Order: sequence, then C-alpha cells, then structure tokens
Amino acid sequence: MPMDEDAMFKALLKNKPQPKQPATREIKDEPARPPLRPPATAAKGSEDAMFKALLHNKSPAQVPRQQAKVEPVQTAPPVARVQQEPVVITQVSPPPVIKFEPVVDSINNLTASVNQIHSLMKTIVVPVIILILLVGIGILIKTT
Repeated sequence: MPMDEDAMFKALLKNKPQPKQPATREIKDEPARPPLRPPATAAKGSEDAMFKALLHNKSPAQVPRQQAKVEPVQTAPPVARVQQEPVVITQVSPPPVIKFEPVVDSINNLTASVNQIHSLMKTIVVPVIILILLVGIGILIKTT
C-alpha cells in the first residue's frame, strides 16, 4: 500500500525511516551512518522544512565507482571510400533593373521651376521693392 505525500513528509520530519514494502533483500555491510539531526527552525509542515528533512535523511553515498581503465586505441580498418556528391551551386538571380528616368525627369522639372521663379523675382519683384523703398524714403524726407 503506497503512502500519500503528507504521511511520507511527516515521517521524514519526525526522522523516522519510511516504512518499506515487505521485501526479502539482504543488507550488505554498510558504513556507519552519521546520526540524523532535525532541520533548523522551520514551521512544521512547510515546504522548506520538508526539503531540509529530505536533505538530512539522504542515505550515504553508495560505493564509489571505479575509474574506467584506459585502453589503447585500436586503429580502425580502412573505411571504404565514400564518393561525395557534387556540390550544386545555385546562381543568385541578378538584382532587378531600376529605371532612373522618372527620377531624372522630376529633377529636371524642379530645376526648370526654380529657374522660372528666380528670373521672375529678378525682373519684377526686386525692381518693385526698390521702387517702393525709394518712394518711402522720398516721403520721409519731404515730411521732415
């Protein structure tokens, strides 16, 4: 009959060994176990207390494993020659052709517009502004 978790942890907290299923196993000579000590102050039934109890109740390490003996490396028999498949190089498609004609046309149109505005200012706006300034200065002088 398997034990539920609560009963198992309570048994561990009380430092009692867990009841085992009836089995006919012969126990070999085991080294002496250090006495089990209760876990440090912790609330009864808390997860920390259960974890500490599990850590304290661990059985001592089993018989240490023997180190593997190093055996000399034997040379492998010659392997049949493996024929490699030819490498297929896939050619990357060329980049798409970009047409610059629309860009060049719009730049030319912009340049033409700027040249028209410049010539308009040079021939009409600047002389009118100069004429207004001269008239204004004349009026100022006459009134004084």
